Amino acid sequence: MAPAGCGNERSAARVLTAEPAAATQRLGYPEVGLSLELPQNFRVQEAKRPGVFRAAFGSATVSAFAYRRREELPGGQEELEQALKRLEKAAKERSPSFELSGSRTREVGGARAIELLGRQTISQSSLRTRSLHIFEGRAEYVIELLAPPRQFDRLDKRVSGLIRSSLEITGEVPLGGLQRGALPPFDAIS
Repeated sequence: MAPAGCGNERSAARVLTAEPAAATQRLGYPEVGLSLELPQNFRVQEAKRPGVFRAAFGSATVSAFAYRRREELPGGQEELEQALKRLEKAAKERSPSFELSGSRTREVGGARAIELLGRQTISQSSLRTRSLHIFEGRAEYVIELLAPPRQFDRLDKRVSGLIRSSLEITGEVPLGGLQRGALPPFDAIS
């Protein structure tokens, strides 16, 4: 006779059921010309340049980066479409596990932007991602949401919409050179 509770029973894996808070927190980073809102229950930590912050909610994260670009950024719609193709290619080259599921150009915070949607594996974890690459002045801002597939749609709907509606940028990112791990300039991606 086997004793009860000795590991013979299987239990279901726990799934995050908490919701992003309706109340928001305003994050402001005037040194790089960026401010936006996130749900109040996201834990926010500042990041080392070119990172701005990383916010965590369970196993999901939102990260922001600010890059001062020396090269010309995409101006009109045709240049933005060309940059979109280069960015799609660069994302796949940087992360062989990245699978692009959608992309588009759009306007975010009154600025030109590229949005990538996909799936990737990081540290043996499958994650879905939405990244916004926003161009203003001489700056490129990148804001990325990463979440496990079972949580992504619920978080993406709430968080990405909040970011897009609350984003304010100036395009004023100080010179300081690209840091290790930063994206290459657009004209270097072919």
